[in-house]
Amino acid sequence: MNKIKIIYVCLIIFLIVFIGLTFLKMRHQEEFKQKTVLAGEIHKGLLHLMFDLGHARKNSIQGVPADGQWYHRVVFYQTQQGFLTYLVKEGRMLRISSQKTMLIADHIDVLRLRRLKQTPDILEVQIEAQKDVSLISNLRIRLSH
Repeated sequence: MNKIKIIYVCLIIFLIVFIGLTFLKMRHQEEFKQKTVLAGEIHKGLLHLMFDLGHARKNSIQGVPADGQWYHRVVFYQTQQGFLTYLVKEGRMLRISSQKTMLIADHIDVLRLRRLKQTPDILEVQIEAQKDVSLISNLRIRLSH
């Protein structure tokens, strides 16, 4: 009788461990899927920002002075579009021009931008996306013109 109880206890322990590992694997897969979605949103935001800043003049950057502080919006002049503003509002990254407001990316929690005094022609960009998990991307853009 004792051997049967030991076998049952071992089977129950094995089942509990198996179920626990299965749930951990499912949780890991869900986190991976969410991070993939967030990476896509960050990519969209950076792609638009890099393209627009690539056509901006270095001396037209407003709202991000070369003082090393982090700022949450950037305004700059682009020859074809006029003044453009990038900011995050209610979890969405927006691009605002004189003609319209365009949704760039969802699930964006924070947009941080700064320029250092030593290198005022380099704009550091940090985008943090969040949806149950968090993902941060850093980028440095050299401003031309």
